[in-house]
Amino acid sequence: MKLLISNQHGAIVMALLPFFYGMLLAQPVWAHLFLLLAWFSLYLMTYPFLNLFKPQIKDKQEYVRWSGIYALASVVFSVPVLYYHWQVVGFGLAMLPLIFVAIYYTRSKNERALCNDLAGIAIFALAGMGAYYFSAATFDSKIWQVALYPSLFFIGTTLYVKSMMRERKNPRYYWASIGLHGFCVFGFILCQQYALSLTFVPAFLRAILLRRYKLTVKQVGLIEFAVSLLFFIMLLWATL
Repeated sequence: MKLLISNQHGAIVMALLPFFYGMLLAQPVWAHLFLLLAWFSLYLMTYPFLNLFKPQIKDKQEYVRWSGIYALASVVFSVPVLYYHWQVVGFGLAMLPLIFVAIYYTRSKNERALCNDLAGIAIFALAGMGAYYFSAATFDSKIWQVALYPSLFFIGTTLYVKSMMRERKNPRYYWASIGLHGFCVFGFILCQQYALSLTFVPAFLRAILLRRYKLTVKQVGLIEFAVSLLFFIMLLWATL
């Protein structure tokens, strides 16, 4: 049986990076494995689930089926999660308003709207916060780091990818990408967070230098995977 999954592989990185960062910034425990499986099943469910709201799709039986399969998997994996620390369900509830945003843009046939992307990034931030809180059981400064640093990176990445692909002829996305990346690099320098500033430098250079090249979708995706991996490694180095 072939899994029904989205071909937006970059979104998988966005879904998992904050989770692993939150888990590692706290103290990983055995139940994190089930939390990861429950979260990833929930993430996989979003593709068939949101397709149910696309008016152009008439036969939705397959999407109903896979929505149920992924939902059931998430529920099963959640059993040991709730046994270990049931309060983590609050982060899932906090995602609900953002899911309604995604439903709205799906029904409007405008899934690639920037506001929809930002809502998705916020959902991933909540997943990372949940992974941190799961074992740390506290709202301290680190839990906000888990939300903030990857989100800044992903917002910059979103603006950059749009400037390279669908919005290539729109200079506002290019300058917004440069501006946000520059804000991260120089803002952390002003805050005397030099290691964090260095963490955003590769993405900043990528946003400046690669604009002049006409890269394919595959090339952009592979470069983003490498830049995201480098960001994650450097972020751990700067904050652990």
